[in-house]
Amino acid sequence: MYHVSRARFDYNLLDPWHPFEIDRINRPHLHKHLPTDDAGRRIAVGPEDILDAYRDGDPSFYEPVDDRSEADWLMLAYVPGIPVISVPLAAPFSGNYRQCRPIGLDAAKSGDRKKYLRGE
Repeated sequence: MYHVSRARFDYNLLDPWHPFEIDRINRPHLHKHLPTDDAGRRIAVGPEDILDAYRDGDPSFYEPVDDRSEADWLMLAYVPGIPVISVPLAAPFSGNYRQCRPIGLDAAKSGDRKKYLRGE
C-alpha cells in the first residue's frame, strides 16, 4: 500500500485581514457544533470569532489526523471565554490562494488542546 500525500494550501500566505472564504455552504457548519464552557453550557461563536482567533488568538496549524478529511489544516487558537477552538481549514473554492475555507468549529479535543498549550 502506498501513502500518497496531497498538496495542502500554504496557510502562511493567507491574507491577514480577509483570510476566510465564508459562503452559504460552509456558514451552517460554523454554527453546528457550538463549543461548551467548563459548566457544559453552549457558547455562541461564529465566523467573526474565527477571524478574531486567527488575528489575535495565537493560532497554530496542524495536519488533520484523518487523511480522508476535507481539511488541509486544523487551526487551534484561543478565543476569550473558550480555552481553545478547533477549526478545520480547506482550500478555497474560489482558487484565491490568500484565503481558505473554515469547514467547522468546535472546542479543541483534550489532546489537541494540550498540544497547543504546550506549543508543540
